[in-house]
Amino acid sequence: MTEMTMKRGRRAALAGALLMTALLLGGCMAGIEERPMTDLAQAPFSQGPQGPQEDAWAERTETVTLYFFHGDGTTLVPVTRRITVGGGTSRAEAALCALLDGPFTEEAEAFGVQWPDMGQPNAVRRLEVSGDIATVDLPARVRELGPQELFAVRQAVTNTLTEFAEISYVNVLVGGREEGLDLGATVSVGTLTRADDLDTAAKYARLEEQRQSGERVTRLATLYFPTTDGRFILPEVRSVDIAAGTAIDSLYTLLGELGRGTDMALAAQLVPAPMSYIEEMPEIIWTEDGAYRAIEIRFSALLDEALDEAGLTRAIYAAMLTDTLMGFIPGVEGLRIVIGEESLSGFQEEETPDGREIALGSAMATRGDFGAYLGAPCVFYAQGMDEAKLRRVSRTVAQSGQDDPRERLTGLMRLSQEEGVLALPQTLSGEDVLAIYTGEDEILVNLSERFAIALASLDERQERIAVYAMVNTLTEGGRAQVVRLYFEGEQRELPAGGVELRGALMRNPGMVEE
Repeated sequence: MTEMTMKRGRRAALAGALLMTALLLGGCMAGIEERPMTDLAQAPFSQGPQGPQEDAWAERTETVTLYFFHGDGTTLVPVTRRITVGGGTSRAEAALCALLDGPFTEEAEAFGVQWPDMGQPNAVRRLEVSGDIATVDLPARVRELGPQELFAVRQAVTNTLTEFAEISYVNVLVGGREEGLDLGATVSVGTLTRADDLDTAAKYARLEEQRQSGERVTRLATLYFPTTDGRFILPEVRSVDIAAGTAIDSLYTLLGELGRGTDMALAAQLVPAPMSYIEEMPEIIWTEDGAYRAIEIRFSALLDEALDEAGLTRAIYAAMLTDTLMGFIPGVEGLRIVIGEESLSGFQEEETPDGREIALGSAMATRGDFGAYLGAPCVFYAQGMDEAKLRRVSRTVAQSGQDDPRERLTGLMRLSQEEGVLALPQTLSGEDVLAIYTGEDEILVNLSERFAIALASLDERQERIAVYAMVNTLTEGGRAQVVRLYFEGEQRELPAGGVELRGALMRNPGMVEE
């Protein structure tokens, strides 16, 4: 073979290789299949840190984008900052607190930004996140801002929080209520979404022109519905069309929307429609002392029968009404509910999800009364149809505990005990979780000796299911994707040998059913 022939052969081989690479990168190889996930149950052993003795969280640093005002206050300006997320705090909450504290001096000088005085550091009263919906409650002092400036604050908060992929919608309340677009509190701003146009003055002008025209308005509203077990309420964002845009029109519209029910899989489907049990048309009234405006709804006594048939309590129904209406009807301080001849003044311990009695001041319900009722969807893992695999199971947990690894493990135990699915041995309780340390990259879980004995009673297949039900549940949607399990502070092998427990256990998508 001549040298020329050999060069031609090499060039042809190189051309063929390049063509194959181009086809693969271009996605044109129809016969190429994605490699299935690998089961990681027998990952090699690697010695890790000591088991935790008490619950703790590591601080971490995050890069976030905060939206402040331009110097003239008419537009928003994004400012990137590195912030520290403290133990047990979500990055959304840390970013929100950083925003409300205002820009650093060097940021103000470099970007020409400012922020109104909120009256105190970390001025947020409360941040709730359920699914992709966030609700922010600012202190009552923020009402001192003019309508246009308050609108700009609300949009700045919305843009800051929707920088995080998990949040799509934001409600911004002040002192537990919707402030409205105008000084007269006649038209709701409603639920906000991200604005790519940062000219808030122009957006406010368009909404104000629509309000003054007296035309029908369309807003996004967050409605709340009881969960299937009647323990919590879950939010849903819906576009609503309101005649004339007045507060009373908004009230009637939202009550009608609640009566339509919801398609949310975790929500109850037989919720009594409010307008079907109204005895007198709802009103917006002044309280007896003339200090507050309140919504008053009078239901017939038949509502109690309908609630019993639906397996719901008065308390959860009141929570649904209060959170929905107070988050949208502008300028009202609370909700008065009358059923038959009885004005609701509170709820007994057995009616509340956290076992605490609720007393309604002046027989007027506010959003703050029902903070424990807000739930959030959470994903757990349990045995699948293929008994060697896991399946994803969505259930509702308390919003306040959705990111707490201890709450996730106890939720996994409830799943096993209440629904009889194989996730963890049914003899376990929350007391068997001794301590959890949540780091940036891994979660350390110290379990009791009773927990070790319960796992040791399982066969190899069941052991793998139980261990990776924990690992996948703990790492769902979080930054940490590795778990280390300890028993009374030590890592050890289990008799069945289904999983190597003496090291780091990586999240195992290879065990999850398609």
